[in-house]
Amino acid sequence: MTIKDAPSGYGWLSIGLHWFNAVAVVMLWFVGNKMAGAAVSDEEAAELLRVHTSVGVTVFAVIWVRIGWRLYSGHPKGLPDQGRIAFLVARTVHYTLLILIASLLISGPLVSWYGGEAIEFYTLGSIPSPFAANAALHEFFEAAHRWGSNVLFGVAVVHMSAAARQLVFAQGEAARRMTAPTGH
Repeated sequence: MTIKDAPSGYGWLSIGLHWFNAVAVVMLWFVGNKMAGAAVSDEEAAELLRVHTSVGVTVFAVIWVRIGWRLYSGHPKGLPDQGRIAFLVARTVHYTLLILIASLLISGPLVSWYGGEAIEFYTLGSIPSPFAANAALHEFFEAAHRWGSNVLFGVAVVHMSAAARQLVFAQGEAARRMTAPTGH
């Protein structure tokens, strides 16, 4: 079984972490976006916040493992028919996604904690704030979290569009890299 990445492709660990994190991040984005919607009652927003933070706490460590693994294992070489500029753009988009996700993992808890709130974990309990409430920092991290999630959405659309384009017009070699280990 090919767990580790190779210079020409991804191993099962990268593939599994990629798809797990893709599902988790998309779910968190949709719940967070719905929660911030104008047509949501205070009661519904509170329930959506509990879902958002509970899922976030549940996947927090796995997402950090994904980021750490990518930094540790690096990025495979470009595809044989991929030009240098296209490879650099793809790698830049990839690392931008990881940086944005890391910033959301940091800013998310700080929004709650600097707002004087504990982080609710389903109905099992909560994670109390290690910080005193601070309105200015709460507003800063809330804006950073909202901005980061919106930028993440845009960069993810670029990433998915490039993957779709590659699948349709370039025989899907990059897509095969993210569904089965290659280069081992």
